[in-house]
Amino acid sequence: MKFESIKRGIMVAAIAGVMAIASTAQAGSIYLNGHDVLLHSGQRGYADVILDYLRGAGTTSEISRADYDIGYLTNGGTNGGLSAVMAEFPSVTTASISSFADEAAFGTFLSGIDVMVLPWIFDVGAANSAILNSYSATIETFFNAGGDIWGNSSFTTATFYDFLPPSAAASGPSISGSSGFMATAEGMSIGITSAMINGFPTHNRFVSFDPDFTVFETRGEEVIAIGIRDARIIDGDVETGDDDGGDTTPPLAVPEPSTMFLLAGGLLGFAGLMRRKQQ
Repeated sequence: MKFESIKRGIMVAAIAGVMAIASTAQAGSIYLNGHDVLLHSGQRGYADVILDYLRGAGTTSEISRADYDIGYLTNGGTNGGLSAVMAEFPSVTTASISSFADEAAFGTFLSGIDVMVLPWIFDVGAANSAILNSYSATIETFFNAGGDIWGNSSFTTATFYDFLPPSAAASGPSISGSSGFMATAEGMSIGITSAMINGFPTHNRFVSFDPDFTVFETRGEEVIAIGIRDARIIDGDVETGDDDGGDTTPPLAVPEPSTMFLLAGGLLGFAGLMRRKQQ
């Protein structure tokens, strides 16, 4: 009887913790670009600008460069182009996507980082990209708990960003060329210069993306880089705190008792991440 009482108490606390996480999550940021920035040693500081944007530089939720934990996902487990930024962003954990035993193991990895970084498709691989897309539910949980995402060029792989909802970002046809790119006013405001985005091969543009995204770079009518700050994924849509229509967060479904302990334990890391982003 005493054990059952304790068990019920733990379960109630776990449910309360899960509900608290679900009700306060709204802090993730995303940056997607058609350049293979990391293949070109950060493109004269462009990588630093992107990571500064994602870590909230200049905002009340800013995380210092030294404390911003980067999770770099590849097909071979090397730091690749991130070596160009590691002097400013020293906390980098690299992993091969295929090395995770299952989605739970991948979730554990995400719970220890602030930003998930993907190099361009050829440093990820088609098979690994498909694995990552199958983990979209865990990536959504990470994002809604305050995790950030940086995705480099998809080249000709139309499904490269499919770990995000369809409304978030659609990869357009591949492009070529290394000149003619311009930072928008918003792009210049975060530190993008012409030297960062010209002189390097560029491989895709973005079409049919969510209107809440900000366009940071263009070439004529082509959109080359987009981003969003302080957002969450709700019902297959990426929304910010400025969206109208009130809170559309769906009611939380309470798991079966047999899975409650596992769920509560798995959410602890994401809860810690969210608290960190809100400080």
